[in-house]
Amino acid sequence: MVARHPQDSRRGSRSPWGRQPWQFSLLSLFVLTTICAVLLSVFSVFKRFPLETLIVAALIAIAAMGIVLYIGQLLILGWVTDFLSGIGMPKIRARPVPLEYEQLGEIIVVKLRDNIATAGQCQSVGKQLKHLIDEHHCDFVLDFLDAGNVSRSFRGVMVRCMKAARREAEKLGKPFRPVALPRGAVFRVFDDRQRAVEEMSRHEGHGWVVLCSVPVGIRAVSGPT
Repeated sequence: MVARHPQDSRRGSRSPWGRQPWQFSLLSLFVLTTICAVLLSVFSVFKRFPLETLIVAALIAIAAMGIVLYIGQLLILGWVTDFLSGIGMPKIRARPVPLEYEQLGEIIVVKLRDNIATAGQCQSVGKQLKHLIDEHHCDFVLDFLDAGNVSRSFRGVMVRCMKAARREAEKLGKPFRPVALPRGAVFRVFDDRQRAVEEMSRHEGHGWVVLCSVPVGIRAVSGPT
């Protein structure tokens, strides 16, 4: 418990709101005066231009009613959506990115198609690559020839795939030998699929991921993101 000084007790007995009632009264008086002034102005205008005042008042009332109805419609739609979601209405999900692949000896050539632009699409491709690794494949060529828009975040998926492929090769007892890379590069990039397969078929190690037909945007990114 914190000890309190006698002076603190005297100070504490004074309500912190002690100075505010008169301020509240002034504010109330100001608001009331403003309302009265507006009503008097409207009344004087109504006496001089009764028809015009009624028309303007009707337009303001219609506009206010439209705003209220619009807000009410949004609230009702929100309630209906929440209700349907609560009773288990199936949600619309984005179509997963199809992953086509071809096995050439011990090499898996993955043909990336469509867009890999959103977090969900990157995650979808990553899960399918992991499934291939779980099936004891560890040498991959990722072919971007038919890919659409590719997010920079997909680099992180490729890095994780590369690490998982190396671990799988070690589990299978296959020798790992790093792929020769240009300075500052993370992946070996080939111009086309044929050259990638021919050169990597001569590579003595396993547990690697190389790329081919890569869009210029991905080539420009150095290091994983």
